Amino acid sequence: KADTVERRLQRWLDNERIEVARCQELWMRWVLQTAVEPGERVYLLVDETHLSDNLSTMVVGLAYQRRCIGLTWWSYRPGAWPCSQVALIGELLRRVKAVLDPSHEVIVEADRGIGTSPDLVQTVVALGWSYLFRVQGTTRFRATGQAEGEIQQLTTRGGPSFQGDGEVFKKAGWVACQVRVLWDAPHDQPWCLISDRSDLTGREYRCRNGQEQSFRDLKSGGWQWNHSHVWQPDHADRLLVVLWLAYALTLGFGWLAYRDPVLRAQATRGTQIRFSLFRLGLRVWAALRRLVDPTRF
Repeated sequence: KADTVERRLQRWLDNERIEVARCQELWMRWVLQTAVEPGERVYLLVDETHLSDNLSTMVVGLAYQRRCIGLTWWSYRPGAWPCSQVALIGELLRRVKAVLDPSHEVIVEADRGIGTSPDLVQTVVALGWSYLFRVQGTTRFRATGQAEGEIQQLTTRGGPSFQGDGEVFKKAGWVACQVRVLWDAPHDQPWCLISDRSDLTGREYRCRNGQEQSFRDLKSGGWQWNHSHVWQPDHADRLLVVLWLAYALTLGFGWLAYRDPVLRAQATRGTQIRFSLFRLGLRVWAALRRLVDPTRF
């Protein structure tokens, strides 16, 4: 019965014997071994998501097929970080590094709310990884032979992108980096990006949108996490073990449908796929339930 299932879930969420850190470790090993090819470049996406004014969660995830699979996370009351924000992100990144094959080339991406931080730059570099951070447009920038100014002034809307090296973060004593500023005409604001990699064009930052889409899938676009009323941080961390597992399973269904036209025909019409990997996976799941449950005929 529904009430019985709900009570079981409540007891599970309240079970302090469940070691979330250990669950995350095993989860990361499985995801990285399954979803990442040997020697493949890995994009780790860092962001914080909120459930209204009740809960905040910092997530480090793997960019995967225009989506993001959460690898490790930490929930807390809004604004009540268990340590500084950079220290928290550093701890999550170190958890990933502990299980990730060192042969992988890693690039960490973060939006301007998190990436405008010289301390976070140092944290990523200290791990032996690369970074591609979006920073605030008002961040100060200087380069040899150029006057100091705001980084957003390096290009104009619809104009050519800027690529060059220089220094940013004046208040921190200047940090040398590669700078990419892109401002496509349809967008209201430019991408002001910094990195330690000269081979990046800045377009690689597009995959960070997958984390925003995945947060939406966990909430109003899919699992309705925002309606769970699970506000206690330790309970939320245990709930996310289930949500990310279900999410990866659904993405797997979607990926199978992309590759198998027979299975795809059970979930959608026509030859053109009009759904995201997640939505397609949900449709495959619904089709499988129809096929195995005679009460649905």
